[in-house]
Amino acid sequence: MNLSNTSLHQLPEVARCHLISFPGSFGTKLGYAFAIRSMEWFLAGENRFLFHVTDHDKVIGYCGGFQSKGIGDGSTSGMMQYAMKEAAMGMLKKPWLFFHKDVIRFYPLILKNISRKITGIKKNPVIHPVATNNTPSHIGLVVIGVHPDYRGKGCFELLMQHFEIECIKRHASKMTLSVRTSNARAIAAYKKTGWQTGIQTEVAAEMYKMLPA
Repeated sequence: MNLSNTSLHQLPEVARCHLISFPGSFGTKLGYAFAIRSMEWFLAGENRFLFHVTDHDKVIGYCGGFQSKGIGDGSTSGMMQYAMKEAAMGMLKKPWLFFHKDVIRFYPLILKNISRKITGIKKNPVIHPVATNNTPSHIGLVVIGVHPDYRGKGCFELLMQHFEIECIKRHASKMTLSVRTSNARAIAAYKKTGWQTGIQTEVAAEMYKMLPA
């Protein structure tokens, strides 16, 4: 297995790995074009990164992280805005997705983007820098996936190790992620690599891991 940072020409293969890894997810239902565009978001800013693992030139796993610049600078909304056109096309092909629970929570963002398209007014999000005195600099693990044929063979551990190395390189003191509470397998896997559970609701569990100073 070989690990490398993802470049633009490798995004199609990473996107295919994502679709295979999560066949029933909402993002997969939006289609191949949306998968590529949403992965491209990680390459469009210096505070984001994406890398992948290959086996004989086949992408078998990937991982992406995001370092927020402050309150109002979120990965989920940022990725959705970046891939809004592809998301809209995917939903037009499958109109029943307009009533999917993952879409309903994005209605305000969708309406805002439609308004911007009609009026031609582009407004940058208001970002309030986080004070660094008492607040640890953290990086969020946004996406991670392993091809079904390679699960339990060390690919996940390799991705997690490199993610931690990348976070330390970027001078972060804490790593965070959010995972569905129902995904007991993923939570157990994260705990095996040293992550701890923080705030937990019926829907999602916030997890974290502190890094050496």
